[in-house]
Amino acid sequence: MKDQAIKRLAVAGVLAAATVLLTVFASIPMPGGQGYIHLGDAGVLLTAYMLGGGWGFLCAGLASALADVLLGWSVYAPASFAVKGCVALLASFCFGRCRGRGRSFFVYPAAMLVPIGYGVYETLLFGAPVALANLLPNAVQGLVGAAIAQGLIAALPKRVALLAQGHRA
Repeated sequence: MKDQAIKRLAVAGVLAAATVLLTVFASIPMPGGQGYIHLGDAGVLLTAYMLGGGWGFLCAGLASALADVLLGWSVYAPASFAVKGCVALLASFCFGRCRGRGRSFFVYPAAMLVPIGYGVYETLLFGAPVALANLLPNAVQGLVGAAIAQGLIAALPKRVALLAQGHRA
C-alpha cells in the first residue's frame, strides 16, 4: 500500500514537471496581449489518464498554476488551477466510464472546458471583449493539446496507466 502511494507520488511529480515544461517552453503570447497559448493541455490530459480523479486534478491544476507564475501571468494562476484541474477531473471521469479503445476520444470534450473556464474568468477580470478575443485561441489550444494527448494515450500500454493509478496490471 505504501509502495503504491510512493509510486503514484513519483508519477505525479514527473507528470507535473512535464506539464510545466510543455506549458513554459512551448508558449506563444496571445494576439490581444492577454495570456498565452501553449502545449501544456496535453500534459493535463495525460495526467488525467495516468492518475485519475483527485490526483489528476491536483497535479494538473498545480502544474498549470505554477507555469503561469513562472511565465509572469500570476493573475491567471487561480483560474489555471481550477480550470485545468476540472479538465483533468472530467477527462478521468470519462475515461473511467468508457472502456476500450474509443475512450481516448473523451480528451476533446474535456479540453473544451479550457475556453469556457477562461472565458468566464476573463469576463469577470477584464470584460467580455477580452474574453471573446481569447475564446478561439483557447479553443485551439485545448484541441491541439487533446490531439497530442490522444496520440500519447494510444501509444501507452494500458498497464502503465493502471500501475500509475495503483491498480494491478
